[in-house]
Amino acid sequence: TLFYPNALAGALLLLLPATLAALWQLRSRLTPAARCFLMGVVATAALGCLYWSGSKGGWLLMLLIGLLALLRVQFSRRLKLALVIGVLLAGLAGFFWKYAAFFEKGATSVTARFDYWRAAAQTAKERPIFGTGPGTFAIAYEKVKRPESEMARLTHNDYFEQASDSGVPGFLAYTLFIVAALARSYPKAGKTAVQRPDDWLVFSVWLGVLGWGLQTLVEFGLYIPSLAWPAFTFLGWLTARKLPTPPQAARRPGTG
Repeated sequence: TLFYPNALAGALLLLLPATLAALWQLRSRLTPAARCFLMGVVATAALGCLYWSGSKGGWLLMLLIGLLALLRVQFSRRLKLALVIGVLLAGLAGFFWKYAAFFEKGATSVTARFDYWRAAAQTAKERPIFGTGPGTFAIAYEKVKRPESEMARLTHNDYFEQASDSGVPGFLAYTLFIVAALARSYPKAGKTAVQRPDDWLVFSVWLGVLGWGLQTLVEFGLYIPSLAWPAFTFLGWLTARKLPTPPQAARRPGTG
């Protein structure tokens, strides 16, 4: 279903923010203490799975999502700044401590991804209009890959994948679609301290889709249905919420 550990990290990025927000919305059924307890249990389990997945991009993106959520909270600017700096420093320190050996060995997976992206760009340059066809990156990559590089069937970047498979028009169309959809569906914060009950839920769903969209810069979440289908469902739901409400039907003559 999720193929490999980095895809599990993608599922956590996509679903954890909305899950925590949904638990917080259970005001009529649970006390604040019970809701905080449940959120703590779910967050601890999810972050533990993220840690054990070994996904370095997932770690950094979850840190980014957490910082964006903190910036959304309405409290004093000084306290908010202190929390953001504290979380950022703690997250980065933990990241470099966990993956110190990985960087000492030369960050081989990062180097491999750069080789995939180079090959995708070269393919797009050679076939700029139509690319080599959907799902054919492996065929094109096999011809240009370096001898020491590991073979790959996908580019590990869904945007470059479109450039290789479908040419520059496909790359531009897909990239603009994702960027425009995220920008159009962004839920702006309320101007008052009292927000609607579902404001945090909507924002959390948007955060999850943002995390998915950013992870596809280094992974292939578009090609994993268990990630892509929920992500596009959430994106459609968010976009529909931003559409203008249709005007009420005009009253017929003679009605009060």
